[in-house]
Amino acid sequence: MKIKSLLLLLFIFTSSSLVKAQECNCITDLDEVAAGVKKSPSYKDSVKEKGVEFFSAELIKIKAEIAADPIIKKNCSAYIQKYLSLFRDKHLSLYLDYSKIKSQQDIFNSVNYKLVQTIPIDTNQLNFKDEIEGIYQDVYKVYKVALIRDVANKSQYLGVVLSTKNGMWKPNQVKFKLKLNQDGSFDGIFYDDIHFAKYFKVTYADLKLNGVEWVKQERLKKEPINPYILPTKKRWDYQKLNDSTDYVYLGTFHGTLAYQTDTFYRELIPKLKGKKLIIDVRNNTGGGERSYNMFLNFVNSSACAANQIAIIQNLSCASGGEHFILAMRKNPKVKTYGENSAGYMGYGYGNRSSITINTSCFNYISEITENKYPAFKIYETDGIPPDVKLLRDKDWVEQVIAYLSTNK
Repeated sequence: MKIKSLLLLLFIFTSSSLVKAQECNCITDLDEVAAGVKKSPSYKDSVKEKGVEFFSAELIKIKAEIAADPIIKKNCSAYIQKYLSLFRDKHLSLYLDYSKIKSQQDIFNSVNYKLVQTIPIDTNQLNFKDEIEGIYQDVYKVYKVALIRDVANKSQYLGVVLSTKNGMWKPNQVKFKLKLNQDGSFDGIFYDDIHFAKYFKVTYADLKLNGVEWVKQERLKKEPINPYILPTKKRWDYQKLNDSTDYVYLGTFHGTLAYQTDTFYRELIPKLKGKKLIIDVRNNTGGGERSYNMFLNFVNSSACAANQIAIIQNLSCASGGEHFILAMRKNPKVKTYGENSAGYMGYGYGNRSSITINTSCFNYISEITENKYPAFKIYETDGIPPDVKLLRDKDWVEQVIAYLSTNK
């Protein structure tokens, strides 16, 4: 009966649009991706856990949301990502072919830009009533937005740009929207720098939108440090911090760069003489073990002089970067610092999928994972927690140096 009711709801929403048979339909793209995802191990695991009917019902509900969205040509990608998020597999992806974007003008000419919503804001008249409302900034401080209740939809909030350093955005444009769910969470549609819609499940707590990096101004004053901005702009780097402390940054383990990583390690290893070794893997989105085994073997050997080894991790450390953390943690000298990693571990690691879907209507690209790693599934989506959580009130490298000095 539940499925029948949802089908009736979908029919009511879509009947008028189906008359326009020639018009490209977001539901077509969703169905193509939904058919493809059935080949993934995460789909099969999820169906075993929740049953086929659950995902059929969710698919119908998302289709009803699609049919009711007045700017679906802009938001379609977010609804497909919402469906993919049900399978708790972060390697499932949907994205644009960015190679087709050659200039800023291409963005301004795009449908996504032409459909951007504009809400005039008078900063002198802002009157925030709900707890979640207020002035927010992203951690890079590129955007400042006012999060306000949508006057046309009381269960929705709009993040309206007040100021920006990005030339592809202007004040009064809607940067994101949050739709309140019954459980108090929010379905978020966030538009990236080029106005591509992305879905995130969001909660609000402690003056922050959790699940994305948007923070109220009041909290930013207490946490001025951005853990995504690093002390180097190189892919890999070495610094001698003091007589006893070596710092190594490993920014990628990408397989196509294996020769370069080997060259870096050969030059690096003779320099590592300190009793304390800090290994920074923040923002390392992965690759394969081939690109870190030489360094891992050295650290685990008697040739490594360090008796204290620290790893700094953040939410942008993913996939191969996370597998490196777990491999390092087998060494009793190692302790991890920072915040949870990204949680790309249970499926798809180390293998670029051969199952790629190019959708018919909006030309999205969706990669479907083919492999699973049961031993690491506990970290999927939630990430690896650090041994020592670092706050954003002081520089993270400095915090680790202080911790190593007081905890010998």
